[in-house]
This record gives sequence, C-alpha cells and structure tokens, in this order.
Amino acid sequence: MADQDLVTRVTKAVDAFAPEMIDALAEVVRIPSINPKYPGQVYDDVVGGEGKVSKVFARHYEALGATVDLFAIEPGRENAVGVVKGAGGGRSLIYSGHVDVVPVGDAANWTGGDPFSGKIDHDRVWGRGATDMKSGIMAQAFAARALKECGISLKGDLILEAVVGEEVMDHECGVTATIKRGYTADAAIVSEPSSPPSPLAVVPISPGLLWFSVTVAGKSSHSSMRGNSFRAGGDGASVGVNAIDKGVLIFNALRQLEDEWGLTKQHPLFPHGHFSIHPGVVVGGPHGVMVPFFLSEFMTIDYCVWYSPVDNPEDVKKQIDLHIHRAAQLDQWLREHPPVVDWKMNWPANTPDADEITATAVRAHEQAAVGSRFAGAPDVVGFAAVEDCTWLTLAGVPAISYGPGDLRVAHADDEYVMIDEVVTACKTFAVAAMDWCGVV
Repeated sequence: MADQDLVTRVTKAVDAFAPEMIDALAEVVRIPSINPKYPGQVYDDVVGGEGKVSKVFARHYEALGATVDLFAIEPGRENAVGVVKGAGGGRSLIYSGHVDVVPVGDAANWTGGDPFSGKIDHDRVWGRGATDMKSGIMAQAFAARALKECGISLKGDLILEAVVGEEVMDHECGVTATIKRGYTADAAIVSEPSSPPSPLAVVPISPGLLWFSVTVAGKSSHSSMRGNSFRAGGDGASVGVNAIDKGVLIFNALRQLEDEWGLTKQHPLFPHGHFSIHPGVVVGGPHGVMVPFFLSEFMTIDYCVWYSPVDNPEDVKKQIDLHIHRAAQLDQWLREHPPVVDWKMNWPANTPDADEITATAVRAHEQAAVGSRFAGAPDVVGFAAVEDCTWLTLAGVPAISYGPGDLRVAHADDEYVMIDEVVTACKTFAVAAMDWCGVV
C-alpha cells in the first residue's frame, strides 16, 4: 500500500489541476478520431484523426519529461508512447488506452447537434469518445503529472500509451504494434470505462467475442406463388422457396440455444445471462433486385457471440455449428440445401494471471477515493465487452482494466463522462503507480 502522506500529496495535486485536466479532455474530444476502418467509413476521408489525438497526448508525455515515441504502422494513425524511466529496483507498469472512436450515427439525435462538442457542464463532459475512452487516457497522463509535480520518483518504469485501432480490433496497428516495438512491463492497466455494474470497478477478466454469419438459400419465383410454395396442396419447392422463411427457422433455433446459455453458462464475475448470441445484421431478398415481388433467394444473419472466458472458442463454434445442423435436419429444404456458416473473427477472452495488479488497483482506489462518492472498496467484476487487455496478456503482460465512464453510453447518442469519475480515476492511477512500481 502506498504511503498515506504521499497519497494525500498526490490527491491534492490532482484536485488542484482537475479543471486543467478536464479542459485537456475536452480538447481531445473535439478532435474527430473515428477509426477509418470502421464499416461504412471512407478510409481516405476519415484517416488522420487518430494521429492528431495521439500527438496531443505525446505533448502531455513530453511535458512530463518522458521519452516519447510517436510512430505509425499506417500514415495518419500514430501511436504515442511515453516512458517515465524509473530509478531501478521496482516493477514496471503500462498505462494504456485507445484514441479511436466509433462513428456518431445520426448527428441529429445528439443534443446540441455536435457529437464532438467537448462541452463541459457542471458535472460531465459531452461528446463521442468522452467515455470510450479519451477520459481514461487523460486521467493516466495527469496521474503521471501529479507524481512529477509532487517530486515523487518511481523505482520501476511507467509506460504511458495512447494507441489506435481498438474499435475494429485492429490491434496490429495499435497495442500489438507497441508490444512488437519493445514496450512490455510487469503488468498493465487499460483505462477502458469499467462500468457497469458500478462506476470505477476493477476488471480482471473479459469474455471472448466471435463473429460469424449464417446464410440460407431459397428458390426465386413470383411473390404471388408464396401460398403455392408452402401451403398444403401446393407445388412446394418445385415452384419456389422463400429464403427468409428458412432463415427465420435458423434464427429461432439460435435464439433457443441462447436461452439455454442463459441457464447453463454462468461465471461469478458476470451477471447471469451475459453470454449471448446476438443477431446484429440481417440481409435477405432476391439477388440484385431488393424488392418484395419475388420469393427471396437468400438470407444472411451476422452474429456477435459473447462467450464465457472459461470456454474454448473452438468448442463454442462446434456447439453453434451442431445446433444449426440439427435445426436444418428438421426441414426438408434445409436438409438438401444446408445453411452456410462463415466464421469471421475471434477476439480471445482476457484471462490474465493478475491477482497482484488487481489487488494493487483495489488498494489504490480505496486510498484515492476517500471522501468521494466512490469511497470504499471497488467492485471487482468481469468486463462486459472485449478490449486491448487481451493482446497485452497474450504477450506476457498481465493486463486488467479500470477507468472512468460507462459502457451503456459508449457507442450511444449523447455520450458523456462524469467529471468526478475522471478525477478519482486520475488519483487512483497515481496511487497505483506508487504502490506497484515503488517510490524512491
């Protein structure tokens, strides 16, 4: 546990420059840093915003006296790394977060009309990226500033990172690129928004994510032949088969499996029912002419599967494949024209050996949050989604997450972050660095 006198000094320092930190956060929120690879974006029209934000963080790191490395795998998509070199004899720590954000959707749905306003009111900062997750990166940078202004030198290295790519799982351009460049440590804390269920939770584990599509084929005919194609006494499949009807059979079968998961797949750090099979995109119709005057020739459903961190993803795939196969065997057309399943991506679960850094984060929060509405021990829970912790852990850096913000407003209209969460997180990051790295 960090020395209480030092904790008091750094927390007072954070309180003193908190308005400046919030202004700095608003500055980076005002920079549109939409990931140029996000579906629906024109890469050349969007690229460059991530790099602009990283350059702002690089300036903050330089002001600390850190050794700064600003580099890009793709032009305009710079990562910023600042190394605050320790005196020696302590453990090293990475503080990391991603600067890319998701698109804003319909700007007309945003109060005030500007999704990148960076507006500051009495208790929050508004704008895309405020929660997810520029506030966390800024809190980490200002935590290092608090240590510097208090004259506190760490024994171990503190590595500050602002990386690109996370929103489309492009870790090779972001956090993995920093690892390959040689930035590793004894542990890491990624400042993803760690609510729900409660603000500023400590998150030592995350689920895995699978993306797959299932496509069923039909047989086109005039839409007036619908009754003739499936009612008793009609000509059946010889005249036509509506693919959407067959796709709904598969949809219902997977929903049945999802309901079963709600009872059978449980984990002590996740709420019951969290592990799910989400049908996120549905496309179907006649090929080439998307009008309802034909029996549909195809239906494709894209699914996002949130699987338990204790599950083997290959076993999850096999279970889903088998369930689809069994459902198809109950229908004559699908037996003869089986659904086509395309597994597109796996983001592995984060299951680090991280008891020590988790305990450090819990202690640091308890010391830093005294007198605030976050006082007391933080909840220790599983992360609702996936994040860059996975890639750090797989590279041998046990990584957990803790940060201001709420996933329920991330990716949503009118995204915001609460100012007192940013301030308390900043204090926690400063205290955790002292505890973990050691103080000279």
